[in-house]
Amino acid sequence: MAKIHLKDNSEVKEDDIKNSLIQFLANRNLENLAKENLIIFPPTIKESKDLKPDNYIFTSHNGQVWTRNIIGIIKKGDDELQITSRFHKTNQPNEDYFLRYLLQKVLHYNVMKEQVSASQSNDYYDLLIYLFPLYLGNALKKGVYKEYVERTYNDANIKGPIQLARHIKQNVPFMGKVAYKAREFSYDNKVTQLVRHTMDYIQKERRFDLEDDLTIKENIRAIKQETPTYVAQARYEIVRENVLDPVRHGYFVEYYDLQQLCIQILRQEKIGFADDTDKINGIIIDVAWLWEEYLATLLVDFEHSFEHPKGNESIYQSCSSGQVRPDFYNDKIVIDAKYKLLADKTIKREDRFQIISYLHYRNAEKAGILYPATETKLETEGILKGMGGEIFKQSLAIPQNSDTYDRFVKTMKNAENDLKKDLSSYLN
Repeated sequence: MAKIHLKDNSEVKEDDIKNSLIQFLANRNLENLAKENLIIFPPTIKESKDLKPDNYIFTSHNGQVWTRNIIGIIKKGDDELQITSRFHKTNQPNEDYFLRYLLQKVLHYNVMKEQVSASQSNDYYDLLIYLFPLYLGNALKKGVYKEYVERTYNDANIKGPIQLARHIKQNVPFMGKVAYKAREFSYDNKVTQLVRHTMDYIQKERRFDLEDDLTIKENIRAIKQETPTYVAQARYEIVRENVLDPVRHGYFVEYYDLQQLCIQILRQEKIGFADDTDKINGIIIDVAWLWEEYLATLLVDFEHSFEHPKGNESIYQSCSSGQVRPDFYNDKIVIDAKYKLLADKTIKREDRFQIISYLHYRNAEKAGILYPATETKLETEGILKGMGGEIFKQSLAIPQNSDTYDRFVKTMKNAENDLKKDLSSYLN
């Protein structure tokens, strides 16, 4: 059994490259891996500018193999690959505090009833549980899932085929009732029941607080209201039914994603399903997307409020071609979120050209990048020739020596305040 631990944007050791799981992943892109039993976050690859369908988990450069802006846990047979953030210290508890903090800030998953176990065997399932509220919310945007279900009745209102054997067993002597079955279009079905079992498991057995956020609380209420036949003891049968019959309709792709997530969370209990050693499973997270969405929580409500556009815009006045999407901007400044590793803290050539184009397109005074580092610092590169405008880079310090998550959060809050002071001073 081989367990390999890597960090994002880092070189892979020569001995690890020979591992069969890494060899398997090195030749497959994300679009291909999406067909496996993998949870890919964000659910739609198109949501991320950095995580494209043709991207690979590993890249080769000058004879070396490097990880990219992807973190997560992937398993195949006895092999397990764990990729954490480059800010995770391996001599600290196994949990990646930086990843946990980003997920909680972006997914509004702020309160847990007790500390999450930091054991290595649980970190994968904890990641899955963090994603549950978002997947549930995305699915419910299409409304509560409805499908045909077969139900059995024993009454006088016959609306389906009579089940003779059951009728004789239950209704002799005849008292006016008939045993029959009916096919009905119902909200109370295998998928909503699976979601209900997952909610029950998370709240009662893993002690996560799902009802801290009002939107999450309303989503949970909607599922509970539509699953009156819920029975806790039926979990095995519900999971089995969903494994054998996945959601197939293209319109309900969000429910397919939610269904697969719920199955992985509940199968952690080992409730009778044999693991297929030939199958790959796990979770892949685009940390660059997560970094950008985390910065949005800081900058949108900042005193110099920034816009964080979700869609592309044209750089031209009279046509729709030339689509671009700056990460953050206001009337004075444009900021591009960059999670990538900055060698010698130097803005890379393609990134510099990108922010220069944003600066002129937005008619701004300054443009720069905001990236994670080990210190919080704002540095200017210089004023551009020609039309002018200043280029800068701003870093945000990620705590390196926090021995508990509470200390990590406290240090992060201090770094965030320093970041805001730097930007305020720079803008004023």
